[in-house]
Amino acid sequence: MAKANLLIVMTLVLAGALTISLMAQAGPFKGHADLSGYQEIPTLSSPATGTADIQISKDGESVSYTLTYEGIGTNVRFAHIHLGRPAFNGNIMVFLCNNGTPPAGVPLPPACPQGSGTVSGTLSAADVGAGAASQGVAAGEFSEFVEALRAEAAYANVHSDAFPGGEIRGQVVFHRSDSVNDD
Repeated sequence: MAKANLLIVMTLVLAGALTISLMAQAGPFKGHADLSGYQEIPTLSSPATGTADIQISKDGESVSYTLTYEGIGTNVRFAHIHLGRPAFNGNIMVFLCNNGTPPAGVPLPPACPQGSGTVSGTLSAADVGAGAASQGVAAGEFSEFVEALRAEAAYANVHSDAFPGGEIRGQVVFHRSDSVNDD
């Protein structure tokens, strides 16, 4: 009888652990940001606008993105996803595109279109640089990057020659109705 009870308890514990593990991987998968100068810190006026669309893979091992912007009047330097809440600047977690010196220790991101354009790609653990290590996201910590996205603690930022600190910015937000069963 004691062995049967122990078996039942162990089965329930394992089932609970599996449920918690699956719930940790579940969550919203589709994020979006509207980018403007009014979200920059400090706030600035720019005719440029943009969007960033983020798609976390079902297994949580990759993130696909499409960044679109227009109206940037000077050279586009690079675009990133930073770790930071609204009204706070944060460090770089991943590059979306780059026209400058390639980031050290990560794969070369695609070139940024000049003025207006769209750039797309897929990010993995190899793309998470050491830029946000002082904020707890070390190089290669992809799960931390995904957690920051889902917590809406990340923003997309496009930097230009006119505004090297960032010309347009937007907080990545997720619709809570997005679920594991969504396509």
